Amino acid sequence: MHKPDTLQANHKPDSQESQMSNLMNYANFLYNQKNYENAAVFYEKFLLEAKTINEETYEAYGRLSDCYVAAGDVNKALLAAFQSFASGVPHPVICYKIGTSFMEKGQVNLAIFWFDMATKETIVNGHINYDASFANWLPHLQLCVCYELLGEHEKAYHHHKLAQKYYPDHPSIVYNQKYFESLFYRSEDSSSKAHPEAEVLGRNDTDSIDINSEILNTEQNDVIFTGERVVINDAVKKNHGDVLEEHLNRYRLAQKFVKDKRVLDAACGAGYGSKMLQVAGASHVLGVDIDEASLTNARKTYGHDQIDYAYGNVNKLELEDNSFDVVVSFETIEHIDDGSVWIKESARLLKDDGIFIVSTPNRSIANPAAYFVEQPRNHYHKYEYTITELVGELLKEYDILELYGQTFVSDYSAFQAQVVRNARAMPPTTTPYDNPVINGYELMDLGRVKDINPLYVVVVCRKKRDLPVDK
Repeated sequence: MHKPDTLQANHKPDSQESQMSNLMNYANFLYNQKNYENAAVFYEKFLLEAKTINEETYEAYGRLSDCYVAAGDVNKALLAAFQSFASGVPHPVICYKIGTSFMEKGQVNLAIFWFDMATKETIVNGHINYDASFANWLPHLQLCVCYELLGEHEKAYHHHKLAQKYYPDHPSIVYNQKYFESLFYRSEDSSSKAHPEAEVLGRNDTDSIDINSEILNTEQNDVIFTGERVVINDAVKKNHGDVLEEHLNRYRLAQKFVKDKRVLDAACGAGYGSKMLQVAGASHVLGVDIDEASLTNARKTYGHDQIDYAYGNVNKLELEDNSFDVVVSFETIEHIDDGSVWIKESARLLKDDGIFIVSTPNRSIANPAAYFVEQPRNHYHKYEYTITELVGELLKEYDILELYGQTFVSDYSAFQAQVVRNARAMPPTTTPYDNPVINGYELMDLGRVKDINPLYVVVVCRKKRDLPVDK
């Protein structure tokens, strides 16, 4: 039988160094087991008790930040990363992770600042024994992506060439080289032929451009864009060209389905979309919205004998059954209380084999780690769907004909993916799947892409017919 007194007398307390090593080792063990919640507790304990500043300290701050990202708390991840600055010269790995966190938040200019910081000579030379890729080709690769998102092609290409210098054979860099060759070839080839609105619309489709050019040049400069309803005016073109292009490309898709059709444009907003459907050959367009001021401006700016603009809540439309050939619902469903009710209502309004075209943000990208019942970051939204959730809702009433994505994000740029891949000792960047080049904010068939996910999903559906029932 052991005697407690004897055990106590013979026990020698671990040295401070040994205790710290045990804390860090156990935190790393939990991290590698993907037990990020508990790993964070031990990294915090390690950092609280740390007496010296070394590469292990910076590693703890970096991994603590990773744990918070895995938990879906990007703000806390940023705080953990910033706390490392009290330890001395900012660390390249920490700067890189701050940059990826800001990309996760959609704050591209801040991401640029921190990716650039990771490459600074004073920072790079201030540390030893770390993965140098976080100070050379990785931040330049991300800077390439950031500047391309901002439409600054020359700066994007500059950072692509810097990344290429360090790692010319990396699949992402090989892909980007093909992308820029294609981009610059298109620019040279089309410079004398491209219509002036081609850049806004995202491709040189002169037939569509001709019928839409008058709409794009008709501006509502007395209407302020609040972030809820997109308008075509000088301020939006200059400051929110990406948002405008996204909306225009959705309506360009819908234009293909409306010739000689009776169309409902649900939540028509400023009214330019209803006008685009009319000029594409719709026999009649009804645009409905709950904002009377928008409807008044729509009638004034885009009025036509074949268009009516009317007040209407999409879940309570006093319209007859089977009264439309096509229902268009872009960026609507996430704004109303119950999307499933609207999907069922849209089917009621459509004739047999009628077409429903719907778009909405993809929560997996717009609000990663958020649940369906949680308030999205966009305060105008009641909820947001993942692609599978949206498809599941639609299949209750519709057959899906086409499924598109828009505004894509590479899987490797998601900080959560980097955390998991690093934990599994996998390369942090993309796989070498040869995706097609996506021009700006054009729609892309989701069957053609891999390892990238869209910020928005656009679905073309056909109303289901009732199946015969055996008596």
